[in-house]
Amino acid sequence: MKRKILLMCLIVISSTSWSQNDLKLPTMDELLSEDKQGLTRPLEKDLGITIWSDNFDDPATWTINNDGLGGVGYGWDINDMSEGWWSSNGINSSSGGNYAELSNGDATTGSQELDVVLTMTTTDPIDVIGLGGTNQVTLEFEQFGARFNDLQQISISTDGTTFTPVGDNLDKSVLSQSGGSAYDNPDLKQINLGTILTPTNDPIWIRFTWTTNYPSASTNPNVWITYGWYIDDVKLVTNPDNDLEITDSYWGTEGLHYYRIPTTQVAPIDFQATVFNGGVDAQTNVQLNADINSGVFTGSSDPISVDPLDTTDLTLSTQFTPPASIMNYTVTQTITADSTDDVPSNNELSNITFYVTDYTYARDNNNASGSTTNGTDGFEVGNLFDIWNDQELKALSVQLPGGNNGATVGTEFFLKLYSLDPNATGSIGDALIYEEETEPIIITTSMLNQTVTFPLNSPVFLTANTTYLAVAGSYTEGLRVSNAGASANQTSFFLDLADGTWYYTNSTPIVRMDFDPTIGLDENTSEMQIGTIFPNPATDEARVRVNLINSSNIKLTVSDLYGKTLSVQDVNAQSGQNEFFIKTEAFASGVYCVHVFDGLNTITRKFTKK
Repeated sequence: MKRKILLMCLIVISSTSWSQNDLKLPTMDELLSEDKQGLTRPLEKDLGITIWSDNFDDPATWTINNDGLGGVGYGWDINDMSEGWWSSNGINSSSGGNYAELSNGDATTGSQELDVVLTMTTTDPIDVIGLGGTNQVTLEFEQFGARFNDLQQISISTDGTTFTPVGDNLDKSVLSQSGGSAYDNPDLKQINLGTILTPTNDPIWIRFTWTTNYPSASTNPNVWITYGWYIDDVKLVTNPDNDLEITDSYWGTEGLHYYRIPTTQVAPIDFQATVFNGGVDAQTNVQLNADINSGVFTGSSDPISVDPLDTTDLTLSTQFTPPASIMNYTVTQTITADSTDDVPSNNELSNITFYVTDYTYARDNNNASGSTTNGTDGFEVGNLFDIWNDQELKALSVQLPGGNNGATVGTEFFLKLYSLDPNATGSIGDALIYEEETEPIIITTSMLNQTVTFPLNSPVFLTANTTYLAVAGSYTEGLRVSNAGASANQTSFFLDLADGTWYYTNSTPIVRMDFDPTIGLDENTSEMQIGTIFPNPATDEARVRVNLINSSNIKLTVSDLYGKTLSVQDVNAQSGQNEFFIKTEAFASGVYCVHVFDGLNTITRKFTKK
């Protein structure tokens, strides 16, 4: 069972470092899940017959609407020259010669236009049934470019007026200083239209559309930046007879996958693949198969038949539960059926490698690529962890990147642990319960480009069948947290401290739990020991615990980050543990400091007021 949490929407972390809300568009998977039209079995054919094609040799075969833009480097253009700011060579397409190019100014000079929708549409309709005798066709084209905050969308129409989205490039990574990559040059895009067209369908028009992916932030120039989108060799090709395609895959426990699992937290692991039958023939005895460490474990899903244009989930009938001993595991997965697949390249699954470790619990794959930041604003970022057995947690770990775009030496940051209230409703922020954090940590050069571990102020007893969120964060600029791998929606999170909003992120930050029992708290040999402020964030009231060797007069001073004193308490504290209350209802939202002075020494703790 995969977890479902009601959350705020996706944040895209890029070099522009600002929050973005995800526009919910129909994805290809959603289109494929619609009710299917009746099929007519076509005549026998060879694999992938091209029934229509256009390589942009004649620009008049396309109608361009550039929304009033003009001039070189704005809107769609068809020729054999790359005129955008990003790529000087254009697309290395199969046909060469002319190609279509989309530009919107120069991002390096901030000359992009705002509030535009740019389209390129086939001038004449295409008689699919007349050309191929079947609605079982795939739209394919070669493309090049990269994605930032733009929406690159493909649509079709049966009347030349109303267009239905059938695909986009939102599956591509965002290319920014935080990571990502450009498309292959060229990249072959294929969209099966069999679920859209009926056996007696009217002729169709094909449209390529470019606009922002974040219309709610349309006044921000950053959402109108594009590297460019290059297109060539557009074709309609008949579908093969046998073609199972993997559209999604999952492995993990209750919706979360772990690349490092401590021996104390091993649990049953599921393996699943979603397959789409994009061929003409029904596929029989379709199975997902897994082999772990060459026979340590083998399993298969129950064999099923998949009708043409149907999508189904294949789940191993037996879960794999690793032994509670240190071991590396490699999982090989395959899709099999009675028929030989005509296009085997789209149903291959990459091997999975994970580790059962002594103490490390990690969601990241340890291959750092890019990082998370929030510009000049503070933030927290981290991952959910499910606990299956009661265990004491003493420390959290993080990786900070170095280099030109790395974390800034001298920046203060912290690691923090929350638990999730299973009965909470609303956003993720409403479900979080503060547990504990580390002392403030100052970034040093020796910390960069490696995973470093820091003890919590007090050990936390983690309860079985409870979900926790471990984060790294800072109240100021300068922190960057390395990412490694991808997270499913609603499993890794980002808190923008500027507006107090939680978002989910699809990059996996390297923030881990460490159950090493030898990790101890630093002994405080002074006369006074101070705990963390809680709850944090606070609303009307915060508390601080002060442990004294001897009774003493204590002064509690609250100040803002600029040093302005907001309140002072003089109290008589007894030897042992004391708990003091700080009224915060009159404070504005923000970060504050509590200074505890015993006559000789001052110890400072920070907290956030909601």
